[in-house]
Amino acid sequence: MARQKVVPPVTPRIVQDPPGQRLFRYVLLFCAFSLAVWFSYDYGRRQAPASAEAPLAQSRESEQRIAELEQERDALKQQAAELEQRMKQANRALKAAQARTQAPQQAQSPQRAAPVLIPEPEPATTESEPADNTLKLANVRIEQTESENVFRIGFSVMQAGDSTGRVIGTIWIAVNGFSGKTPRSLSFKMLSPDRRQYVKMGFDQQQDVMEDVVLPEGFRPKNILIEAKPYGEKHTGTSEKIAWDMTW
Repeated sequence: MARQKVVPPVTPRIVQDPPGQRLFRYVLLFCAFSLAVWFSYDYGRRQAPASAEAPLAQSRESEQRIAELEQERDALKQQAAELEQRMKQANRALKAAQARTQAPQQAQSPQRAAPVLIPEPEPATTESEPADNTLKLANVRIEQTESENVFRIGFSVMQAGDSTGRVIGTIWIAVNGFSGKTPRSLSFKMLSPDRRQYVKMGFDQQQDVMEDVVLPEGFRPKNILIEAKPYGEKHTGTSEKIAWDMTW
């Protein structure tokens, strides 16, 4: 019997890359990952200011527009009250005139008529006299502080006449002037150190107010506007514009 030759199996040889080539591949992968992260961060940083500044500008414009609408509303309410007072006075005068013209006609009638009593006209109030429930401003003053652009504004808000009851509302302050040759109106929010929009109002007879305002660099004030706006219909608000009499 012939013997067969046994051939041993051939084991495939595993070829490994040199260590230098593998290190070079890792460096390329790390650089590609770093570039992708940097481009994402730079794109987000450039897009963020455009989207953040728009709502801020819209918010400032909305606040200024709301303040202007409130001033127009208060002016219209004051005009409506004055027109209503004038109509009442005109109706009284018309009734008195009609009564005077009817009296001679009844005297000439053949029948004996009862005497006509002509009511005396009520004294008309002048427009300069405020109503009993209208608030008043008094003791308005402007003082210089140790800082060059910081000023202290003081005044008092009080009830007029025999008006009683607690007054609750808000006090709005604005300074009008010029930045160079451009006229500007600065609200209390722009001038207040703590960026408040208004001063809270709440008193029974009188409230004394003392607030600091910070004027911008190069701003020349001309006058200051103070408005007291109570809540509800019981009391009537008031406003006053006072010249800025500081020496520059």
